[in-house]
Amino acid sequence: MMKLLKTTIMPRSNFATPLKGDTLFGQLCWAVVFAFGEDRLKKLLATYKQKPFLVVSDAFQKGFLPKPTLPLSCFNECDPNGEVDKKEERKKKWIALNDLQNGALHKAENPEKFESEKPHSIMHNSIDRRTFKTGEDGFAPYATTEFLPSEKEIYCLIDSDQLNANELNAVFASFRDSGFGKDATIGKGRFEFSQFQETSFGGYKNAVMALSPFSPQHIDCKKIYYDPFTRFGKKGASRAHQNPFKKPLLLADTGAVICFDQPYEKPFIGRAITGHSSHNDIVHQAYAIALPITLPKGIA
Repeated sequence: MMKLLKTTIMPRSNFATPLKGDTLFGQLCWAVVFAFGEDRLKKLLATYKQKPFLVVSDAFQKGFLPKPTLPLSCFNECDPNGEVDKKEERKKKWIALNDLQNGALHKAENPEKFESEKPHSIMHNSIDRRTFKTGEDGFAPYATTEFLPSEKEIYCLIDSDQLNANELNAVFASFRDSGFGKDATIGKGRFEFSQFQETSFGGYKNAVMALSPFSPQHIDCKKIYYDPFTRFGKKGASRAHQNPFKKPLLLADTGAVICFDQPYEKPFIGRAITGHSSHNDIVHQAYAIALPITLPKGIA
């Protein structure tokens, strides 16, 4: 049985990797290994193409969801004044769930209104540990980018017959303690989180919005609106030591809108991807949680 759960994460350190759903899924798979053993993960991934045990969303501004990827004409039609400032509309990023599902797309918010998590550069310099000098090339500084997020909400769609809510909380606890993404070994990506609570997006509609990057291939739909997203994936943990790079994947980015002739009744969209790594057992989450939304007439 598929259940939709939600948690709030409270960052305790800077992050060096964006909180995207497919990256979160990959690290949660390692957390399953640490919490329950490698055999448990192999069993969960064995049927992932046919019946996903977990689909993870991106992390969203608390109380909001991403603005859908639609032509600007859609936002004109939804605005009572019939016209929007194109420059200002492009800056908007977040929208409340009620506004999104009621078709009030013009009520999207500019992130500058409540966010202060702009990325900033941290300067470093390589040191030869044998001489404690900067090397033969002299002073050669380089910069890394990191940011401090505000509180974020993450949605997880689980098959409770394969992974229940209590187990997901245990997996997230392991994940919390190890940190997320790049430079986790030096303290980046640390956070606290609230216990997962069951939630719902309501009934089915003819249009859905994707809450993470996903594969749009082989979807029998009427229309689709999306921005392309290329995932340059890397292996993690014990598999990161030799040739850590995976083949690039071209996906549809978060906020993509998919329209159908009939109400879409699945809680997720997309597929699983394999064969993009030197390890044949690696699976990429190219699924996304499907959020039912209302669109202006003529768009869907």
